[in-house]
Amino acid sequence: MAEPIREITIVGGGTAGWMAAVFLVTRLNKRPDKPPVRVTLIESPNVPTVGVGEATVPGMRELLKQLAIPEATFMERCNASFKLGVRFVNWDKRPDGTPACYDHPFDGLGVAIQGANPAYHYHRFGRGGRLANLGDALSPSTRLIDERRGPKTAEQEDYDYAVGYAYHLDAGLFAGLLREVAVERGVLHVLDDVDDLERDARGHISALTLRRRGPWPVELVIDCTGFRSLILQTALEEPFDSFSKYLFNDKALAVQIPHRDVSGLEPCTRSTALGAGWVWRVPLYSRIGTGYVFSSRFRSDQEAIDEFLQHLGSEGEGAEPRVIPMRIGRARRTWVGNCIAVGLSGGFIEPLESTAIFIIEAALRWLVADLPDRDFDPALQARYNERMQGLYEEVRDFIALHYLTSNRRDSAYWQAVQSELAVPESLKTKLALWRERLPVEADFERSYLFGYWSYLIVLFGKHFYDDAVFAETEGLQEAEWHRFEDWVERQKAGLVARLPNHFELINRIRLRARPAPQEDSALGEAPRPSVPLPGQGVGVRISWKQGRPEEPPVETPPAEGAHLL
Repeated sequence: MAEPIREITIVGGGTAGWMAAVFLVTRLNKRPDKPPVRVTLIESPNVPTVGVGEATVPGMRELLKQLAIPEATFMERCNASFKLGVRFVNWDKRPDGTPACYDHPFDGLGVAIQGANPAYHYHRFGRGGRLANLGDALSPSTRLIDERRGPKTAEQEDYDYAVGYAYHLDAGLFAGLLREVAVERGVLHVLDDVDDLERDARGHISALTLRRRGPWPVELVIDCTGFRSLILQTALEEPFDSFSKYLFNDKALAVQIPHRDVSGLEPCTRSTALGAGWVWRVPLYSRIGTGYVFSSRFRSDQEAIDEFLQHLGSEGEGAEPRVIPMRIGRARRTWVGNCIAVGLSGGFIEPLESTAIFIIEAALRWLVADLPDRDFDPALQARYNERMQGLYEEVRDFIALHYLTSNRRDSAYWQAVQSELAVPESLKTKLALWRERLPVEADFERSYLFGYWSYLIVLFGKHFYDDAVFAETEGLQEAEWHRFEDWVERQKAGLVARLPNHFELINRIRLRARPAPQEDSALGEAPRPSVPLPGQGVGVRISWKQGRPEEPPVETPPAEGAHLL
């Protein structure tokens, strides 16, 4: 019988590395009767990280809950805010030439009209009426965004909700919180550079060569080294499959700007299309994160900066955007031998629908589900790689949909989007089908994130069905639609009356994360909340000061098997 994996080594920090550390040490060590899996994270002290994933999707709520991180602690430590959906501006033009706007909400009312999809009723009777678009007709989120409401009451417990939500978060602070949690739960943190690696007869990595410590034996390696992909794509030479023929954008500008009126904190991410791409706007509690995702074929860096700052107007005074090159695509295989790439090192698709952290989470869940032993059964690797390929292609298709269905023609970029972008075969087949009828759940045999609801909302929002005629609408009754409209308005009014202001809700939640001051505290301040996993030991952070590692405190010994160097 093959030996189980007992050591997992993560190379690289940031969101991907520290999320992997917390996830693995928490999920693999739940049973006290089993020997623990030792998790080590090796992080270069010389390489900055790219702040990935300041906006998230709704699965983030369940992830944090499963990792036993209190929501109030997360909100307070990461300056997080709530996200009820994505608001798209100027991606398309209305018939009169004015910019169109629609929301991709996270929660729907989940009802049918006499057994029929309400979208058919909306198509026949609702367009141009009191409900602005399909998202407004089928979800309360648009009204709540407009009214600046939160998704829950202040009295509800962590992770409870009235309407579905995700988060905006400070990526740097989030990585810091995850690092703290990981070390408290037994992860060994090593600050060192990986200069080389050794391989065994199978071609597996047997040891990493660290700059200061020399050879570091490994069993399973998680590559979280970002776009550089130092292990999987550089050392192991795994090919990279570019998505450039499907998606033009290959650069981003990023900047942080202050709030002008934080009391009106918007509970959504905004995506506003410009002449050669689009601008994100992520409103955190403490600031606004914004940037321009664009194509270097149609804008030089300076041209993009000028266009972006013009868009920001007075908000961008004094801003100096950082230019970030992006590799859009994926490694052909994200699991090779005993190395698995997680995060940017495995692939990246532009952040239009905030999928980066979800892809990290999926990679980790599937690893835990199919954790190999030291024999590394090829069937497990093949299944894992198949899933990851499917996820990247699903996200690629949904992002490509936003461009391929746009009716903008007002710049060389938007003209080329229509005439030059390739349509993935998996999407081409669906679009041909959906010109005849609306998307249904059965159209998605394998869907990890975006199902018929998301496609339905986007296609209606982008006027894909303006000229469509559906046989299914022939027997519908207009009176049924108006009764539905009245019911929807009552649901929205009830939620608006019950749910608090978004900013005020966050303030109430943040207060829960702050323990009462301790009178005997020498500094007069209460300590930061600790979030260890019950039953876990305390890890050791190894850093370098004048070439020597810091000694761990005597009162907090390392977890069993941690290396003290």
